[in-house]
Amino acid sequence: MSRADDASAKHRNGYNCCQAVACTFADKVGIDESLIYKMGEGFGAGMGTTQGVCGAISGAAMIAGLVYSDGNTERAGQTKAKTTRAAGIMQKKFVERAKALVCKEIKTGNDGKAFTSCDDCIRIATELVEEELGL
Repeated sequence: MSRADDASAKHRNGYNCCQAVACTFADKVGIDESLIYKMGEGFGAGMGTTQGVCGAISGAAMIAGLVYSDGNTERAGQTKAKTTRAAGIMQKKFVERAKALVCKEIKTGNDGKAFTSCDDCIRIATELVEEELGL
């Protein structure tokens, strides 16, 4: 099963879009899946209102932080540039593929019809993590 298939299956089993993407890579970033599941809970459905950024790409950005941050709070900011650069690249490519960034726009931006389904957003974000972060 591909990571995109795994993320889609997680979504069908009740994970929100952020959790589906982020939890799919828990093994690759050395974090317990239940912890990343908890961390991603508030990012689903465009941060609960559909007015925020799509949860799938939020999950991808979370993984970027887990890949690039060294977690050393005494040197705060030294790894931030790599993380934000990767998150920005993934966000730009996500918009190219999903046609929008905000959940509501993705779901209703095409004359009331979705540009992209949640499942496809999850697949896109998962593929971007693999492409941009090498996971």
